[in-house]
Amino acid sequence: MSDFTYQLPFSNEKYMTGILYELKRNGKYDVAHLLKGATVSIETGGFSYYVGHWGRSDASAAFVNFYVHPQHIEQLENMDISEELRKICHKLIPDYVGFDVKNISFTMDLSKELDFEDDVLSDLEKQVDRISNSSISELLPEDIRVKGYKMAEVYTYLYSVENTLRLFIEKIGKENYGDNYFSQLNIPGKTRNTLSKRKEDSDLKKWLSIRGESELFYLDFKDLGSIINNNWDIFKEYFPNQDFILPKINEMADCRNLIAHNSIIDETEMNLIRTYYNVILKQLSETVK
Repeated sequence: MSDFTYQLPFSNEKYMTGILYELKRNGKYDVAHLLKGATVSIETGGFSYYVGHWGRSDASAAFVNFYVHPQHIEQLENMDISEELRKICHKLIPDYVGFDVKNISFTMDLSKELDFEDDVLSDLEKQVDRISNSSISELLPEDIRVKGYKMAEVYTYLYSVENTLRLFIEKIGKENYGDNYFSQLNIPGKTRNTLSKRKEDSDLKKWLSIRGESELFYLDFKDLGSIINNNWDIFKEYFPNQDFILPKINEMADCRNLIAHNSIIDETEMNLIRTYYNVILKQLSETVK
């Protein structure tokens, strides 16, 4: 009698999360992007092992299906991608369950309202597929595109925490000084000069979208740190101390500048950004009412 449970110890949602995590851990950010918003289901039935094919003799065959955006099916059905996904799907199922993943399939997900406009990353892949001569392969190799996906994810963390800090400064400023709070803040002269030049430059370039109504949207990460530092009397109740927030802002600002200039940050810096993102948001969520 088999000792297998034939029961998955996790939900389909957690299975999907694990698959995406494993893809990114293996550097397959391009495949993870194609599966963004996808769902997964598993069907089982029949013997895993039969003559000429691998499998455990008393295990059940498992078939994994991904419900994906219609635009991505053609790329996902590539044999190499399918096999990569099959190995990951099989790896994530504990041995004691008794499921051997035999096949991966993809189905159009029409359950949600879909936007069929090409996004930037999908368009990049399509352009590369269309232009396949050797010179393009040298100028835009696959590893450059994969690193692009990776840096795009990191930038999302930075974008989120930077704009959270802007809105935080605005909220606390208004609570203390009213709608004209910015004129009441102690702003370093260098920061005021930066702000003035950027606003002037923005006025000249009418074809560009405005940064926002608030002056804070014309300032960078480190500028925001300077405002918090120079107005510590109104911000101190939200942080344990200045050493809690200012070094984190400065380190993330350095990483942001690298990404903005098309450089690559390593795994250590990526983990640092994720950690700081979570720590800062958790701190603000528990102190800002």
